[in-house]
Amino acid sequence: MSPAYRECQRRLLRGEIGFKYRDLRILKKNYIYHLDELKKHIPDNVFQHVSNYIINRSRAVLYVKEGNLQRKIDSFRAGRRRVPRVDLNVVKNLSSRALSYDGTKCLAHGLDYGLVPKNIQDMNIVSIIKNGFQRITDISQHHKKMMSEVSEKDTVDSSDVRVLDSKEMTLASNFRSITDSFRRQAYRFAQLQKRINTEQQKYRRLLRNLKNDKSILVTRPDNGRGVVLLDKVDYLSKIHSILNDTTKFSFLSYDLTITRETKLIKLLNRLLDEGSISKDFYILAKPFGSIPSRLYGLPKVHKEDVPLPPVVSAIKIFNYDLGKALSRLLSQFIEKTNMIRDSFSFVDELLALPK
Repeated sequence: MSPAYRECQRRLLRGEIGFKYRDLRILKKNYIYHLDELKKHIPDNVFQHVSNYIINRSRAVLYVKEGNLQRKIDSFRAGRRRVPRVDLNVVKNLSSRALSYDGTKCLAHGLDYGLVPKNIQDMNIVSIIKNGFQRITDISQHHKKMMSEVSEKDTVDSSDVRVLDSKEMTLASNFRSITDSFRRQAYRFAQLQKRINTEQQKYRRLLRNLKNDKSILVTRPDNGRGVVLLDKVDYLSKIHSILNDTTKFSFLSYDLTITRETKLIKLLNRLLDEGSISKDFYILAKPFGSIPSRLYGLPKVHKEDVPLPPVVSAIKIFNYDLGKALSRLLSQFIEKTNMIRDSFSFVDELLALPK
């Protein structure tokens, strides 16, 4: 765990402790107020009896709470001392390349596992923080609106310029402070790990060799988490056989992406002129920079001959933003009481049904 990560945890913990202290002060003030009110309306002997009952009852509750917290702390300490084990069985080598034990152990950490970078790219850190800021505010939609006006009229209406309110300015300032702190500590941590962590250096060499081997493909299985190595020739052969199925796919001599994007823009312009859609919906749904959909396959490692079920990615196709805009619009009218969030919620609702 890097110092930058621990510092971020400390900041979040200090913020949470601050909120708890604030709530505690409010509760204490309310407790004293209601205790004084109670004292005014009941005899002293009754008040003393009630006060003793409250104190004894609170001690019992606090005893249980303290026991639970102590068990959590003990479990956390034991977990930190425990060396994490890596399950080598999650790696399936279906390629012709021989994979060493160290290579298998490296890949067993999963596709989300990341090595400490040799160099800290400041622009990447700033870009990630910027995307995070855009996700929790509506800055991205205003930026999209301004870019749309620039492309259409080559100018921006001054009344449409986004001005941050005080809360957003405070949030932006805090983000800047966190970013600067993270950059400094990440740089120091990377320099330290570069000198002392031999396992990272070994993993880096192994991953570089796998990356340079153009005859294999590293991907994940169709179900579950894991890592699968395939021969690229076999993978491409199975993908081509899927694409050659004329009942599901047809060959096009040219790319229709721009044509479809233009048609959709003309339709949205007409609906906007007719007053059928709002300006905000138009900005959300209008496509720009569309790309064709992409197809890839995820191997079913538990089946014979390892078939590749095709997956078509629709991100950034010509009607991707239209689908997001319609989803946001229709979600206001859909009764969410009949929707299931996940399989666990479905089981809970089934168990809650009257028998």
